[in-house]
Amino acid sequence: MTRLTHPAAVDIHGAPHLKDAKGNWVPLANIRAADLLMDEMVRKMAGYGEDLSAELGRFLAHCEADIAAFDALVAQEFNVEPESVGKGNRTFTSYDGCLRVQVSVSDRIVLGPELQAAKAVLDALITERGEGADPFLLSLVKRAFRVDQEGKVDVRAILALRRQEVDDPRWPDFCRAIDQSIRVVGSKRYLRIHRRDTPEGQWRMVPLDLAAIEPSPAAFARRSLRRQVEEAAQIRVQATDMLERAKVHAREGNGAVAADLIECAQALLAGAGIAQAAA
Repeated sequence: MTRLTHPAAVDIHGAPHLKDAKGNWVPLANIRAADLLMDEMVRKMAGYGEDLSAELGRFLAHCEADIAAFDALVAQEFNVEPESVGKGNRTFTSYDGCLRVQVSVSDRIVLGPELQAAKAVLDALITERGEGADPFLLSLVKRAFRVDQEGKVDVRAILALRRQEVDDPRWPDFCRAIDQSIRVVGSKRYLRIHRRDTPEGQWRMVPLDLAAIEPSPAAFARRSLRRQVEEAAQIRVQATDMLERAKVHAREGNGAVAADLIECAQALLAGAGIAQAAA
């Protein structure tokens, strides 16, 4: 790295500058080398991360389109509406039983103003019991009504508290207030991919989130989607050039040379798995 070739540097009055967090343009000569190195590292990682995020978005869109097309075929076979086929949780399995794709749907739930009434009932119950209150129940209550940085409670913790059985005449009022506070505001679809070595083996999830991914030799050996696309584009250019040269040789009567060029172009495309594209 040289200070004159920093990727985010901007030339101001003939000298490279970098913008700081306050919006000031600072000459590169006045910035510590460690800060410049860290800036370059972060920009490189962020760039790759944004590209990967975009690839995941395209991957999910393609998966949704493939599933919708399959649902349409099934619906057509049984003379039903596609919407009736594509609802709920489903599992798709490969013919050999070693790959599967699971689609699960979960409701997005928020809690309405009735939650405050439920909290009032619970506060009265705990206050009356005082030191005799169940410590386990108190811990559940504390966890359920703890708000996050956005001021929201944990819906799952509230529902877990709702499933408890408490010997108190006011507990049904608390449960009814929770039930009436539940609002379903939408749903979220999750797509999970699993594989196993044999039809009798244990399923292993294919991780698609960074926290679950562990770098491995296989991961480094596998070409990225961007690399595959770039290589395929280069191969198409080379094959097209060969075919154009074959046409020239064919017009000039060099049939053998033309045939060799065509054969090489076909082998090049076949090796890249894009022979149909050439046809």
